[in-house]
Amino acid sequence: MDQRRYMFFVLLTMVFFIFWMQIAPGLFPEVFPKPKPKPVAGEKGDFNEEALLNSKKGENPEAANSASADPNAVKPAPAGDAPEEEPKVELQTFPAQQIVLGESGFAGKYLLKAQLNTQGAAIDWVELTDPRYTTLNRKQQFKVVGNPIPVKGDRRVPKTFEMQLPQIDGQLKDFGTSLAEVDWKISQQDADSVTFSYLAPKKDLEVFKTYRIQQADLEKRDKSPTGYLLEMDIKIVNHSENTVETVYTLQGPVGLELENADNTRSYREIDVATIEDARYPDKTTSIHLTAADLVKQTKKAKDGGKPVVSWREPIKYAGLDVQFFTALILPNRSEDAPAEKLFESVVPQVVMEDEKPERSNLSILLESTKQTLKKDSEVVHSFQTYFGPKRKQLLEPIHAGDVVRLGWFGVIAKAMLAVLDFFHNWVGLPYAFAIILLTVVVRGMMFPISKKQAIESEKMKVLAPKLKEIQEKHKDKPEEFAKAYRAFQKKYNYHPMVGCLPALLQLPIFYGLYTSLYQAIDLRLAKFLWVDNLAAPDALFDFGFAIPWVGFTTFNLLPILTVILFVAQQKMFTPPPTSDEQAMTYKMMNYMMIFIGFMFYRVPAGLCLYFISSSLWGICERTLLKKNVNADGSVVEVEEPTTAVKAKDEPPKPKKPPGFIERLREAADQAQQNASKSSSSDRKYSKQSKKNKKR
Repeated sequence: MDQRRYMFFVLLTMVFFIFWMQIAPGLFPEVFPKPKPKPVAGEKGDFNEEALLNSKKGENPEAANSASADPNAVKPAPAGDAPEEEPKVELQTFPAQQIVLGESGFAGKYLLKAQLNTQGAAIDWVELTDPRYTTLNRKQQFKVVGNPIPVKGDRRVPKTFEMQLPQIDGQLKDFGTSLAEVDWKISQQDADSVTFSYLAPKKDLEVFKTYRIQQADLEKRDKSPTGYLLEMDIKIVNHSENTVETVYTLQGPVGLELENADNTRSYREIDVATIEDARYPDKTTSIHLTAADLVKQTKKAKDGGKPVVSWREPIKYAGLDVQFFTALILPNRSEDAPAEKLFESVVPQVVMEDEKPERSNLSILLESTKQTLKKDSEVVHSFQTYFGPKRKQLLEPIHAGDVVRLGWFGVIAKAMLAVLDFFHNWVGLPYAFAIILLTVVVRGMMFPISKKQAIESEKMKVLAPKLKEIQEKHKDKPEEFAKAYRAFQKKYNYHPMVGCLPALLQLPIFYGLYTSLYQAIDLRLAKFLWVDNLAAPDALFDFGFAIPWVGFTTFNLLPILTVILFVAQQKMFTPPPTSDEQAMTYKMMNYMMIFIGFMFYRVPAGLCLYFISSSLWGICERTLLKKNVNADGSVVEVEEPTTAVKAKDEPPKPKKPPGFIERLREAADQAQQNASKSSSSDRKYSKQSKKNKKR
């Protein structure tokens, strides 16, 4: 019993002691002094693990640590040498400032206005000064990078072109900061350029970052990329007595604006062009990585799957793009080394994931190759950075034309854009009327094909009853129907494929025109009637809510008119069905029109304007071409060849060789005859064998 009381007393004493030590310093602060603060880097008493690891055999680790930690400590000097004092480790601080390059804007012949920040010597934002490039509400100039990014939690959003340098960041870590967060010194500044610098706390390394922009010839602003280029130099200087090996990591463009996210079909993408063979530096492989694909790769990598893709080949350019604008980094190389590898790797980065993965904010991280710096030496890397519109004329001079993707029929798309540009810039028409005239030009060029298609379609309407009679007559005799059908084609010169061929020939033209109008930046913010932006749906009014399942939030009139005209054309010009299968096909086509209506509902107004103009042209064209068919609806039959007596002096005409279609018919007839003979001989053989068995 006494033992239990003793144990209870000891336990109660320990609990009271712990409780007392928690409240006593607050009640009697003079009796319980505060503990000394932890020494910062470089102060006495800070344990240096590196000093312990580097201490020589037989040397006291505590002495080594004390010597390395205290910058004022004097090392024992060798015999005959004076004691040498190490430089004092201190954090350099500079005032926070923002510098704007190209502040005079478009009036001062600057196409870029860039705000730079001493914090991280990074870019806050880059703005286009051309009055054509405003935000969609037309209230301010368009910012290519530096647009606000919704932040989740306490995550820090990086800035464009901030950097990491392990040797300096390692020293700044002891002060609770980094190169990306500390304010740099402004070493030099003028109207077109600024140079930032930062010296490491140990004064062994110093890094410089210079930005420059140039004035542009405003008359050539759609042909010369000079005004859209911001040049950047990164210089690292070794002030120490030792050789230093280092790498740096450069943050790519951040905050690229995604416009009209509810209706666009082109979201943020990462663009990289790699040089596969150093012997051919101008031959590159273009790579495009969408936001949705990168988010998917990142999630798989976190779950232990395949790591996120990165690129280790020398790059021609790397950056981001949206539908109409792009931000690219282009390394400058000497003529002696046009394929020099400046970056060890280019890694895609999800800056902030969105609920809809395709809308996520992206960037890239560029890790340099290893740089060896001897005593008092330096290394300089220079870059051009393009912030501007996606125009082929601007991107091709800097070898980045692949950023504008015009699809398989790029030649046709370029021609369409050239015609559109001619009507607007040379004739002086608004873009809406330029699209209408472009439609007239395209349909006019295809008139011979359309005429042939229309005549065949009208002929089919007249011949449909006769063809149906042949089908009914030879319903159960496919071989006889095939012969009668070929005779029917020959008699009336009817070729079903001729009606389909024009449509097939028009597909490349249609696709090229579609991609050209979808990529035409000049349609952005172009007005027409109630349409405020030809590059977006016309949005006559807002519903105020999202329609379930489809998510439509605005009433778009032009896509509805487009589909109505499609249906009208189909009803007016489709020949009557000649069989139940064809009738079912027509019904399926009607249902497809409903599906096409949903697909077209968010199509840009400029494309709808083309479809409407093209449909109206087609209706008028078909109506006029009906005159090629007899008024009573009959078709002139092909006359049989006659044996008329020719003039004596008239030489006999050479017999025309059979065409491709005729040869196909002959081959089909021959194959049919061979199949018939083979089947009849098989039947005879089977009958004979049965008779032999009975015997």
